[in-house]
Amino acid sequence: MLLFTVVSLCTAFWIFHTHTVLQNTGSPTTVVRLFDLNNDLLYNIVTIFSIILLLLSNFFYWRTGNGIFFLLCVFYFMAGIISLAILENARFYYTKQNGLLHGKLSSGFIVSAYLIGIVIVVTILDFFIINYLRKRAVVKGKKI
Repeated sequence: MLLFTVVSLCTAFWIFHTHTVLQNTGSPTTVVRLFDLNNDLLYNIVTIFSIILLLLSNFFYWRTGNGIFFLLCVFYFMAGIISLAILENARFYYTKQNGLLHGKLSSGFIVSAYLIGIVIVVTILDFFIINYLRKRAVVKGKKI
């Protein structure tokens, strides 16, 4: 639980930092470039921490048999991706407001829904696999 709290706080800080980039008073192109850099780094942070949490949830489920850790992993990823979608939407309106749009549309919501769907499917499959392996190990009488 401590690791989950630390990961959540680190991600929340980076989300706040990325959001404040749009309030910079520099030139709009520099602000957008800096925002994109921070946003890409935030995607990597959320992805890496989600993988770490999923691996740890496998370990904890194997030891305790409690599936709440999988749920925490999915909630973390969903919160991270939803916040990234909100940041993408803020970037879209910032570029539109400052005349940098060039006819593009924002697809942040579609990409976010797609990523959340993939993570939910992967986590459910992972849960069923680890559950099957754990039951097999218990039946064989191996130490868990």
